[in-house]
Amino acid sequence: MPERTDEAAAMIEGRDIVCVTFGAWDDMVETPQQLMTRLAERNRVLFVDQPVAPLDFLHGMRTPGAMARKINQWRKGLRHVSENIWVGEPPPVLPLRTNPVSNRVNTAVLRRWLSRQVRQLGFNDPIYWSFQPWFPNLSRDIDASLRVYYCVDDFAAAPYWWNPKSGVRVREAQCCREADIVICTGRKLVEARKEINPNTHFIAEGADVDLFATALAPETAVPAEIAALPGKVIGYAGLINWRIDVDLMVYLAERHPEWSFALIGPVKEDENLARLTGLPNVHLFGRKTVPELPPYLKAMDVCLIPYVLNDYTHHIFPLKLYEYMAAGKPIVSTDMAEMRAYEGEEMAIGRSHEDFHDKVVEALAHDSPDRAAARRRTAAQHSWEHRIEEISALLELALASRGGAVAPEAGLQEATG
Repeated sequence: MPERTDEAAAMIEGRDIVCVTFGAWDDMVETPQQLMTRLAERNRVLFVDQPVAPLDFLHGMRTPGAMARKINQWRKGLRHVSENIWVGEPPPVLPLRTNPVSNRVNTAVLRRWLSRQVRQLGFNDPIYWSFQPWFPNLSRDIDASLRVYYCVDDFAAAPYWWNPKSGVRVREAQCCREADIVICTGRKLVEARKEINPNTHFIAEGADVDLFATALAPETAVPAEIAALPGKVIGYAGLINWRIDVDLMVYLAERHPEWSFALIGPVKEDENLARLTGLPNVHLFGRKTVPELPPYLKAMDVCLIPYVLNDYTHHIFPLKLYEYMAAGKPIVSTDMAEMRAYEGEEMAIGRSHEDFHDKVVEALAHDSPDRAAARRRTAAQHSWEHRIEEISALLELALASRGGAVAPEAGLQEATG
């Protein structure tokens, strides 16, 4: 795709958007926040956090303190967090969200709550944009001009005891059927969902290219805590949980005690992770905000996507791929199905522990400023602005087919309440 001089020119505008997410506005910045903050430049957005349930603290989704804070936010009502963006904390819901009885009750409660928030904000013919597969039919009472299901993961394949695959599959299929358009961030995600809704499209994840490119800038200072690491720095940024291939990482760390392994991100409790995090050359730097990441990436000699291979990871498109590229870093990934299309000079794939090791060694030996610049140029074609352009083109077509291509008269007038 050629460079644009005005990347935002093709953005949909003058719309009201109701965005229902799988996380929370204040959690790690992921696809929903990246897209909605940019769309809010020309549209109004209600960003709806995932509701909490009484058992969330038992399976590690929320601590009791975090649950109490979210319930308090629900009681206080909508938060106006920035221009054109309001955040809504839904009421608490019953546990076992895929259970048919609980799901019907929860959906009814959430649907009424959502309808009230839309009326309070004065949203007109909103685009209903859902990232989560657990609560279909939430948009029934808000007279949406368009219904979008935006799929970023095969949620049914997530290996949690409280996440029954069959229950999630049933709910997600309903989300796909009721949507006017389905957008998936992975090719394998498209395969199954296109059978349910023919209007299903692939759009990859993006990156804040300009932000991560600051890792290449001479003036960007490397934080002292990572600058002090000895030897070559092999890095990873993201959630540190069951998706990490611990056997692979332990193999690398024990084979090369002279390397330093820098892991950036929140660590989820897992006994298996202790085998890795307890090694002397493995260093944890905790959760960082997105703007804090480039200086840490600057210190890394090679960046990893070291995911275990299973049905879940074969369907995902890691956000970090283009972020690493924008930072100019050589990348080595495990052999996830979605990553095979990107194998080449910008990213290598290791298909065994030994092969992964050899790809890291090769990256250390052959990286250069020219290769870093080439990765930056590749990433520039995959910015969030480009993604907004691609998505907007699909949405405009869908709106036109429903007779809703003319923007609502409300435009960007200030909402009430």
